[in-house]
Amino acid sequence: MARTILERLRTPGAARARDALIYAAMLIVMITLSACGGGGGDIANEDPVAVNDTGLLYVGLTDAEGDFVTYAVDVDSILLERANGTTVETLPLSTRVDFAELTEVTEFLNIATVPAGNYVAASIRLDFSEAQVVVQNETGVITEAEVVDEAGNPLGDYEVRLQLANTDIIRIAPGIPAAFSLDFDLDASNEIDRSMSPPIVTVSPLLLAQAELEEDREHRVRGVLAEASIDESAFTLKVRPFKRRTGDFGRFTVNVDEETQYEVDGVGYTGAAGLEAVAALEENTPVVASGSISNRSMMADIVIAGSSVPWADDTVVKGVVTARSGDTLTIGGARVEFGDGRVDFGGSFEVLLGEATTVTAPGVDNADLNIDSISVGQRIVAFGEPSATDLVFDATAGRIVMQFSQFTAVVAQETPLAAELGLYNGRRPGAYDFSGTGSAPELDADPDFYEIDTGALLLNDVELGDLIRVRGLVTPFGSAPEDFTARTVIDIETSRRAGELKVVWPGDAPSTTPFIATSPTTIDVDISESEEWLRVRGIPRFITNPLEMLTIAATESGEGVYAVHVRGSGVVTAYRNFADLVDALNAELEAGNALQRINARVGYTGTTDVLVSPRASFVFVAPGDAE
Repeated sequence: MARTILERLRTPGAARARDALIYAAMLIVMITLSACGGGGGDIANEDPVAVNDTGLLYVGLTDAEGDFVTYAVDVDSILLERANGTTVETLPLSTRVDFAELTEVTEFLNIATVPAGNYVAASIRLDFSEAQVVVQNETGVITEAEVVDEAGNPLGDYEVRLQLANTDIIRIAPGIPAAFSLDFDLDASNEIDRSMSPPIVTVSPLLLAQAELEEDREHRVRGVLAEASIDESAFTLKVRPFKRRTGDFGRFTVNVDEETQYEVDGVGYTGAAGLEAVAALEENTPVVASGSISNRSMMADIVIAGSSVPWADDTVVKGVVTARSGDTLTIGGARVEFGDGRVDFGGSFEVLLGEATTVTAPGVDNADLNIDSISVGQRIVAFGEPSATDLVFDATAGRIVMQFSQFTAVVAQETPLAAELGLYNGRRPGAYDFSGTGSAPELDADPDFYEIDTGALLLNDVELGDLIRVRGLVTPFGSAPEDFTARTVIDIETSRRAGELKVVWPGDAPSTTPFIATSPTTIDVDISESEEWLRVRGIPRFITNPLEMLTIAATESGEGVYAVHVRGSGVVTAYRNFADLVDALNAELEAGNALQRINARVGYTGTTDVLVSPRASFVFVAPGDAE
C-alpha cells in the first residue's frame, strides 16, 4: 500500500544524488548534436587527444509542453563508447529526475569536466520500477498512470543505445566550449491509453537535442553565490543544478539590469537595490535566476535568493492554485520538496491560509500583498507545516511565495488584450475552477476570454488570432476583471517551430510504403491509411483532419535534430542532416521494417501542407513485431 503524504513527510531517507542527471544531459547532448564536433572525415585518421584533456559544455535541459504533470524516473547508468572501442562509465550515482518539471523552462548548466575524445555511441539505463507518471486528460483531470514496456509488461530497467551515423561523430576537445539544449521528448517517447483505469503509458524513450539555446523560451540556472559585482551588473553562481545541495559544477555569470525583479530573504526589490541585496549575502547562499538568452548570455528577469529559495532549508508544497474557497487553496498536481532534496508528487493538496500568513512576490512591495492576493491560476510555494489531516498543509503561520505564472493563448481581442487560454502553467483550462475570482459571479475569469492587464507593455505586433505566451501574476482573488497582470507578452513565431505533428499507423498495420516520394529535402507522406494530428504548441486542441496531403521538409540549412528507432532494438540513431535522415528512412524500409509513428516539431502557418521540421523522430517495427 502506498504511504500517505504525511508518512512520506516524516520518513527520513538519503536524497538521491543529483550528479547523474548532469552527466546524462552532458552525454546525450554530445551524442545527438554531432554537427558541433565531428565532421565527415575518417575518424581513424584524426589526431588522438591527450588522456587527461577535457572539454567544456554549456547544456540546456528542457521538454515540450504536453499531457504529463509528473514524469519521474531514475537514471542509473551512462556508458560512453569512444571511437577506438573503449568505454567509460560516466555515471557514478543514480538520480531521480522529473522531466515534466522542464516543460516551461530550460535548465541552464555549466559543466567543465567532459572527457575529451571522439564518441560514437553510449548506453543509457533508466529504471522505471519506481517511476511516478501522472497524466492529464482533455478536461485537465489529473491521474497517476502505470508504465509498461512495448510488450505490455510492467517496466523495470530500460536500456537504450544511442548510435551516431559515421558522418556525425562528435569530437570533444579542450578549449572549444559549446552550448546545447537537450529535449527528452516525452510526447514522442510515450503512448497514453486513457481508456484504461488507471491510464497505461507505453514507454519507448527518444531523445532529441539542438545546437542552440532557444531564445524564445525562459531559461533557469540554480546554484549558490560565488560573487557579485555591482559595477559589472552581474553575479556569479557555483552551479548546482536540479536542487543539488553540494558539489561544484562550474561557474555561471548572470547579467542583471534595472528591470530585474528580486526576492531576497522574503523581501522584494527591483533593479540596483536587488543586486545590492544579493551582494550582501554570504558566499554559498542559494540563488535561482531565470530570464532570457541572447548570444549564449543570460539576462535575468527574476532572481530569488536566500531563504526565498524553496530548496534552501524547509519542506514546502509547490504547485498551482486550481481553486479557492475562503482561506483554503486547492493546489492541483502539487509537489512536496523536502529539505534534504527529495521531491515527491502529492496529487491535490489543500493549503490553509490565515491572517498571519506572509505573502511575497518578486519585485513587489510586501506591504501591497496579503492572502487575498492569491487567486486561481497563481503558481505558489507554500512554507508551513503538514496538518494532522493528510494532503493538508498548514500555512496559517507560514508564508506563500507567489511565482510568475505563464500561459499560452490565442488572442481573442486586441485592445484591451483578451485571449483564449491554452496551457496554463502546463495544465489544461479544465483543471481550474475560476469561481470567486471576479468582483461579482458574472465577472469570474473566463478561460475563453481571459482579460489581461498589459500596463505599459507595447503590443504593436500582437493581432487577433496570434499565438502569445504571457508571464506575470494573477490579479487578487475576487477582483477580476482584469484576470491577470502581465509582465511580458511574447508573440510566438508559429511559422518557425510552433507546430506539433503526429502521424500514426495502427499497431497491427504499420506501413511498409509510408512515403509517396522522398528527396534530400522533402518527404511526401502517404496519409491515406494513417491517423494524423497537428496542433499549435501550447494550445490543448488538435487541428483534426486539416491535411489532404503532407510533406515534411528540411530547414533552409538542411540541418536539424532527427532520430530513427526500431522498436525492440534498444538503439536510437541520431542524425543532424535531413538528407542523411532520408537515406536512413529508405534503408529501414528496404530492410523490411515498417513505419509506425512520426513525431515532429514543425513550422505551421495554417495555409500550407508543407511543414518545415527542425526536429523529428521516426519509429519503425521489424517484420512480425506489429501489435
